[in-house]
Amino acid sequence: MWLFTPIGFFSIVQKTKTKHLTVRARVKEDLLALRDRYLPELSEVLATPGNDYPFRGTVSHEALARAVGKIVLDVDYSNFKSEVAKKQGKAREQCYHQVWAAMLPLQAENFAPIRSNKLPWPTTVKAGYKLAYGGVVFDEHGNILMREQHGHYDGYVWTFPKGRPNPVETPEQTALRETLEETGAAAQIVTPIPGEYAGGTTINRYFVMLAPIGSGGLPEDDPETVSVRWVTPSEAKTLIDQTTNPKGHRRDTAVLAAALEAWTAWQQRS
Repeated sequence: MWLFTPIGFFSIVQKTKTKHLTVRARVKEDLLALRDRYLPELSEVLATPGNDYPFRGTVSHEALARAVGKIVLDVDYSNFKSEVAKKQGKAREQCYHQVWAAMLPLQAENFAPIRSNKLPWPTTVKAGYKLAYGGVVFDEHGNILMREQHGHYDGYVWTFPKGRPNPVETPEQTALRETLEETGAAAQIVTPIPGEYAGGTTINRYFVMLAPIGSGGLPEDDPETVSVRWVTPSEAKTLIDQTTNPKGHRRDTAVLAAALEAWTAWQQRS
């Protein structure tokens, strides 16, 4: 089994013709921390260069079971990734984030990701800009989920979730992750929105997404969002009009119009 904890990541197996468990890690310090804090019965940590997990030790099933119980009793945090960042740093948090993103499709029933090579966007990006991906989330009645930007940063008030990809993320994974992080909605991609929409430093590409009625909510660990709201398309336009950043206002107005067109076309095909 895989075991993700705030002090390390472990792969635990029972090797053929053995009666003990082998606890493996990619980072030696993870095993040392596990032994020091929870599992004093763990054997000497051996280095096995060339193996998938280059560090490992052995322990009985019973001892590991007791250690896992201790780990569970120490859970006093409201967000796992934030606890990882506090104990092991942002780089480790980002590694776990990639695992989280890879598992996200399991949340969306009948999730059918669009193949990236069929997305309607160029393979290059304008010099001086970074790519970002996001979503315009609809419910089955055609209402749209909007998020309010913390402090109305850079003149944005109500806008759509988006963000830059983590390493190895696909556009779909980035858009779904950012949507979940910034609106609390575990949405499903239904179609890409044609066109690119420039912000101050990013070229933004969006997907039309579908989420269950009533889903979404203020995310626990997203400092950029202060509230979320389901609104009608006309109400969405009114909220966007509160943005005082002229370029941002033009962008989100264009995104809304394109999303409504893509949503209508998708409904007609479905």
